[in-house]
Amino acid sequence: MNSILKTILSITLISLLNVNYLQAETRALVAGTDYQVMAQKGSKKPEVMEFFSYACGACYSMESFINKFKRDNSEIKVIPVPNDLGHDQWKVYVKAYYLGELLKVLDKSHEKLFYRVHVDKKQIKNEAELKDFFIALGVNENSYEKANKSFALNAKIRNAKQLAKRYEVSGTPTYIANQQFKLNNKALESLEMIEKALKLLTKINK
Repeated sequence: MNSILKTILSITLISLLNVNYLQAETRALVAGTDYQVMAQKGSKKPEVMEFFSYACGACYSMESFINKFKRDNSEIKVIPVPNDLGHDQWKVYVKAYYLGELLKVLDKSHEKLFYRVHVDKKQIKNEAELKDFFIALGVNENSYEKANKSFALNAKIRNAKQLAKRYEVSGTPTYIANQQFKLNNKALESLEMIEKALKLLTKINK
């Protein structure tokens, strides 16, 4: 393939990508395709539930997006909801999120868990490794044991399961706007459209 043909093909490809980007950014949302109505009424205040797992590669890839979304849209409350999708080996990560919350180290544990799993390629396989992870963050052993055996932890895990069932979560990440609308990430296709959908469906469209 000569250099002129390569240049023409490159320009054509870039043009197509730019067209797709603009179409995705500006097109209207389609009910039943881009999102599904899951309830008659939604929350009174704008919020987004983010169903995720530390074991989910797509969730790790979306971390920078969701962090920027939170910074740019402080009016919208983002609520992470860990989910195991029925995988026994993912249950430890549901517990990990809520332990971080209860032990008040979520600001450290959340990012470090994603990094450990997807960059260091080190899964947390059992309770002993989970405990070691939090102890390494500076958590007191007695505090860890108390949180790990607490009613509050079990209640949070149980609530996360109920939410996943209510919203028929079958993959991660899944976004629920205002406890009412479930986004279809595949149909939305781009980060720009996901952001637009979250803003519109929480009735905040800047």
